[in-house]
Amino acid sequence: MWQIEHILHSPIQFYTLLVALLYISLGLFIWIKPLEDAKKPFLTWFIMLPFIFVPLWLGEKYWVIAVGILSIYGFKEFAKGTGLYNQKTYCIVSYLAILAITVSIWLNSYGIFMAIPVWFIAIITAIPVITQNYEKSIQNIALSSIGIIYFGWFLAHLAFLAQSEYGLGYVLFVIIFTQFNDALCFIWGKLFGKTKFTRISPNKTIEGSILALISTTLIAFANWNIAFPHFEWWLVLLVGVLISLGGQIGDLVMSSFKRDLDIKDFGSLLPGHGGILDRIDSLLWVSPLFFHLVRFFHGGFGHG
Repeated sequence: MWQIEHILHSPIQFYTLLVALLYISLGLFIWIKPLEDAKKPFLTWFIMLPFIFVPLWLGEKYWVIAVGILSIYGFKEFAKGTGLYNQKTYCIVSYLAILAITVSIWLNSYGIFMAIPVWFIAIITAIPVITQNYEKSIQNIALSSIGIIYFGWFLAHLAFLAQSEYGLGYVLFVIIFTQFNDALCFIWGKLFGKTKFTRISPNKTIEGSILALISTTLIAFANWNIAFPHFEWWLVLLVGVLISLGGQIGDLVMSSFKRDLDIKDFGSLLPGHGGILDRIDSLLWVSPLFFHLVRFFHGGFGHG
């Protein structure tokens, strides 16, 4: 009985057990059914899940490193997809910016964390002056700035979340249920969707989005005592709405990028899923929105 109570009050233990049970159950369903198209994505999750849980079990510093690696690889995919990868100077400065952001989180310095993107974007605008090469400089500056903000700074909030007293609950809730929200949009859309609302992603429906919003908000309340027991009821409500809307916007933003580039996926690292960016697109918006919402009402992140 004591062990059950302990698990219920330990986010890392609770969500590890929950995800393991869900993964095994889903695997049995996929193989018994059988669902051939789902097997490859399912097996890929066998690699992705340890990348999430092992660093969190080891400690917050390992998680900061893991997110830093994810940010660097995400930027690399974006740079290759947009052609920026051929502009070595811009890429090197962008990588240095992501490294500096990661170090600021390691040092738990909120002030430096907030300032780094601004200063590195300023440095990037000076690259044409330093190199005396101004051809396509506006395009390269714009792409580098998006890379630093989106894949360096936005995603880095996921690492900074772990620095709080309730960090494990925050991080695991955001990751797991942002992914659930994506799945719910698809499932509800397939079952009840009739009204399409954007040509960026023709399969998305208004009904699917609304039902996902309601479902994710209810899930937030179901996880209240595990992920954020100190939150007020109205803040739990805001979190549920934010996770759902932020996730859907993040997904659509990356879809618009891919349509403009005329590509299906940003990479092929994850069989059945595409690249890193194809898997974390929803988190790119949810992570900073959740972080600053929580910091505004409850603090608990960094100094300076």
